[in-house]
Amino acid sequence: MRMLQPGDLLGPYRIEREIGRGGMAVVYLATHQRLDRPVALKVLHAHLQSNEAFVERFLFEARAAARLDHFNIVRVHDAGHIDGVDYIAMEFVEGESLAEILQRVAGPLPLDFSLSVLKQVAAALDYAHARGIVHRDIKPSNILVRDNGHALLTDFGIARAASHSDQTQTGTIVGTPEYMSPEQATGRVVDGRSDVYSLGVVAFHMLTGRPPFRGENAQAILYAHVHQPLPDPLLINPELPQAIAPVLAVVTAKEPYQRYPTASAFVQALSAATGAMAAPSKTSPVPIEKPALAGPSPWLYAGILFFLLLAALSLTGYFILQSAGQAPPPSAPPQAPSPVVIGGPPTAAPVVVRATDTPTASPTPENAPTPLIAPSATPTATPNRPPRIAYVSDRTGDPQIFLIQSDGDNDIQLTFEGRNEHPFWAADGSLIFFTSDRSGRLALWSMRPDGSEQTELLSADGAIAYSLSPNGQHVAFARLQDEQFDIFLDSRPWVSLPGNQTAYVWSPDSQRILFESIEPAPALYLIGVDETTPRPLTDASYSSWNPTWAPDSRRFAFASTLDGNAGIYRGSLDAPTPLRMTPLDVWSQAPSWSPDAQFIAHIRGEEGDVWGLYLINADGGERFRLFGPVFSEAPAVWSNDGQHLAFIMMDGDRELAVIRRDGSGFRQLTSNRAAEWDPAWEPHGR
Repeated sequence: MRMLQPGDLLGPYRIEREIGRGGMAVVYLATHQRLDRPVALKVLHAHLQSNEAFVERFLFEARAAARLDHFNIVRVHDAGHIDGVDYIAMEFVEGESLAEILQRVAGPLPLDFSLSVLKQVAAALDYAHARGIVHRDIKPSNILVRDNGHALLTDFGIARAASHSDQTQTGTIVGTPEYMSPEQATGRVVDGRSDVYSLGVVAFHMLTGRPPFRGENAQAILYAHVHQPLPDPLLINPELPQAIAPVLAVVTAKEPYQRYPTASAFVQALSAATGAMAAPSKTSPVPIEKPALAGPSPWLYAGILFFLLLAALSLTGYFILQSAGQAPPPSAPPQAPSPVVIGGPPTAAPVVVRATDTPTASPTPENAPTPLIAPSATPTATPNRPPRIAYVSDRTGDPQIFLIQSDGDNDIQLTFEGRNEHPFWAADGSLIFFTSDRSGRLALWSMRPDGSEQTELLSADGAIAYSLSPNGQHVAFARLQDEQFDIFLDSRPWVSLPGNQTAYVWSPDSQRILFESIEPAPALYLIGVDETTPRPLTDASYSSWNPTWAPDSRRFAFASTLDGNAGIYRGSLDAPTPLRMTPLDVWSQAPSWSPDAQFIAHIRGEEGDVWGLYLINADGGERFRLFGPVFSEAPAVWSNDGQHLAFIMMDGDRELAVIRRDGSGFRQLTSNRAAEWDPAWEPHGR
């Protein structure tokens, strides 16, 4: 293919001039003649156009990117093949790339400008991740900034296409080594947390004036990403607030589950660490000259983690109404755009708390909070109606709770104010419990299944997560202080855990808790309600996560890299050695134990970054596939009779679906350009 020159025509596009060039494509400023509209026309290099598999994947991903409609994402207008040329026509952005700004300033960028750009890019990433698209090449040259500070993320299509090419030149590294995540550098399957890592590296570059790792060649840089700790940013730029260093360390953690779960969560923590409020909603102008950074200032940021902190409340809110003998229904851990939590149990979902590693106020311990009201009305069962599923969707903006019948009928919105998540049912179906920030801090609320009588029930000063025991007799909550989590049980200090994330999940009999602590590596610990010192169940020399209890409260399942590749393991309080349940050659995670204890559902990696929903016999017998593709980190949620599973399928974005455990009866319940998560089944018998 000859080089395109100014004045050349490519279909309706007239070439004006070349405006960019990379290893994959040349970008031209062109004019759509019929519309008289300027476009950025990206044309694949000739050697890539001869690779049919790459071209097809490139155009497929371009079409996927064209579905993204976000204020901070460069819009894709068109893609196709004309006269032997494969192209993508995109929105033309007048301004500079962040790479050009960094080169021009030749040093750290202004703090307010950096936070503004990072906030905008984070919003774009969260939006894309919620729709199943991972960028894979987050770097300054792919961030465009208009003169008024409006930042836009570009290059979704070609980044993902490159990672799927089945032919690369010898020595070619797909992606950009300076900003590549460890899992991408080592060829592992990546998800949105890889982009979060790369955004953290971009932030390091913006705040210090240089990327964290430099070397003589790409291999040296990639080795550093995988093996070397992040350099201290304060040694490069002593004017930075000290609290920034631990935030950057978390976002660039080597293992994905150790990072902030979403891009916006990272930027929120970074904003707090600088002494600023969240990055300004209005764009900050592009810096004209090299500035001096603002110094640190005093701050309190109570509630910074309110949207990070509950993977899902355990199935126990009904303690407000019910006796200890009643068994609650299962609920699912939250998924993007709420914090990404890897896995979760079917009977008592883990509470996950993640630190920003920045100072926070620490209220004095107090008595455990108690419920404020208890509705007295007894609901009347509705005969011949399929059980309903409460779930969360962001289709109207902030996450809100919806209710839908499991046959797909009567999809209604129940909440409208604030951010509302993590629904679970009272055992008799009379109430739906959920968390909400509408009162200014994270609290436990209840409402009728028709959305009426919405009432705040639980709120403890300084608490950043709550967990209620299944029998309703114990309340655990966590506070963040001095870079550790202090967990309280029934008003008394109970356990302190260091690090940036921990998770805990009640056993169904309410007698003990499984802890997942990631310091120094993800490992599982056990503690009884009458004990004060957790005992280790797994070795910190490998990673273990996703604890989930069996109904007998003696066995548990979890994901682990004990044998190298991540798989599902079955452990027991009575046996010291866990048993691997899934094959060694595939990555498996997110187990969910059935109510009758016969099966363990889990999510398993497949070809082409696709994940499938699988079922295994809990005794280690037959394994079979139920459905795919599904969202990789959302465990399936069992219905109370153990015959159906609700799960999050991938259909360009995340949709709610149900299927019978024998693989029949599949039904997609939602279909929209939003994300759904947190399904919770109505109790059996309603």
